[in-house]
Amino acid sequence: MRIAISLIFVMTVSSSYAGTIDNNSDLESAIELHQAACSEVDDSNESPWDIKSLYNCETKNIFVPYQLWTGAKWNGDQDSDCMHEADSTFYVNGTSGTTIKGPVEWENPKTLNTLNIWKREKLDDSKQQYFACNDKGIGRVYDSRKGGRYYDLGRCKFPAGQGWEIGKKRECKSTAIEIVKVELDSNKSLSAIEFKWWYQSRSGEYVHDHTYRYEPNIGSVNAWRQ
Repeated sequence: MRIAISLIFVMTVSSSYAGTIDNNSDLESAIELHQAACSEVDDSNESPWDIKSLYNCETKNIFVPYQLWTGAKWNGDQDSDCMHEADSTFYVNGTSGTTIKGPVEWENPKTLNTLNIWKREKLDDSKQQYFACNDKGIGRVYDSRKGGRYYDLGRCKFPAGQGWEIGKKRECKSTAIEIVKVELDSNKSLSAIEFKWWYQSRSGEYVHDHTYRYEPNIGSVNAWRQ
């Protein structure tokens, strides 16, 4: 009897993989993402985070909302400006209390350029960072650690906007990002993304520094140092 039950279980699991992606999905390849977004037509999901709205079945690219980084609410408008109002608090790895607020105007004392930035700060005042939008995402322009460090506009710290794919490394200014996982809930709405982040060393090589996890309406939930 136990053997028969085991065989039935194996057949059931095998058949689920032979068809479409399971509704509760951890997608780790471009093929899986394409199948989940394009293989079935279902107009019942009205969430702005619906994967069918975020993924373009023709270009095979995914749009990553800018609000995924701040944790702000998003109405589904992919043509809205990257810079948006944010006032969020979240806990990275369950312990590191962090806030993102903005936008505010800030003059970079190194370049004398004025930018609209978000302030990202630890609740214990151990770190303050400023972030700005660029054509490939959201990047850091200031970090209070080590006496204060300033960065040129164009670096990426978060993958946002159009043109992203699972498993495809995308380079920005002295940085690079690769989305490695897209998670969907039972309604096929985005529930999380995970991505690798690299910085370019003085030798020119890219160093995998962290892997990050972000969830809609929250922001950063995990950061794993490599």
